[in-house]
Amino acid sequence: METLHEPWTSFVIEFPTYPRQMVHGREESQRILFLCPQAESNPTELCLALFGSQILMHRLQQGESTEVLATTGFIFVYASETPNALRSVLARYQTITNAPVLVAQKSNVVKTAHFVTEFLNRVTTPGYGHPMAFGGEMHAVPGMGGTAMEQEIAPIISDAELWNENLPEIVLVDEEGNTVHASHNLQDYRAEYACRYVLAHYNENINRDKMAEMVNLSPGYFSNLFRSEVSMSFSDYLIQVRIDNAKGLLRRFDLSVEAISKKCGFNSLAHFSRTFKDRCGLSPLKFRKSPHLVS
Repeated sequence: METLHEPWTSFVIEFPTYPRQMVHGREESQRILFLCPQAESNPTELCLALFGSQILMHRLQQGESTEVLATTGFIFVYASETPNALRSVLARYQTITNAPVLVAQKSNVVKTAHFVTEFLNRVTTPGYGHPMAFGGEMHAVPGMGGTAMEQEIAPIISDAELWNENLPEIVLVDEEGNTVHASHNLQDYRAEYACRYVLAHYNENINRDKMAEMVNLSPGYFSNLFRSEVSMSFSDYLIQVRIDNAKGLLRRFDLSVEAISKKCGFNSLAHFSRTFKDRCGLSPLKFRKSPHLVS
């Protein structure tokens, strides 16, 4: 294989737990070729997040035999655009694999990955056939619209209650005094799921690790994804949602401050009072006694 001068990282991903395929009279695990920009800080974590932990990854090295590519069913590309340099790389790979190409951008990479794994899981089922049946054409996948497989992709946790309205305005002042607005337009549905879950369950025992587990990501990857999408950390978002709800409840004099702290998910009155003062500049009691302040 020629040296890849373009800034792309390439993995052969093997799915040992999926239905096996017959290659030259012997059974072999299904494989795909995965490409992403070298600028991706942790491509291994990205592959695990997209395709699950039950995969084997082999990073392609310069001068390596191309035999491992011969049985790949898809070429999966994670890229914000498809420049000519990428097209030339794909042309060389397609000469070897004769596999279809799926180009996924940030907004649809999760759905595209689900499409691939759902398809590979069904290759031995009558009516689904082998991925090679798609032919070797370039397939851009802008949003998986019109794909029959899309309706069969299960949501993360289908029975969880979520916030159904538009995402509200969540604003905080960071440690440097900058006003930070949470983004409303979220590309990755795992980040949006986390926001909607917090808005519906802020009074419960939620933390980053539990949320990461719910969306099938490692805590570190989830933290980076959430901050990138929402423009603030998950912890800051959760606390600010709790504080914003506490402000409204403090206008109700039939509830004690301690009761409000519990209703908003704080584990103690002291923690609530300290956090409220840090975020709002005055204690909950002073806020309650200041009618001119807006909630």
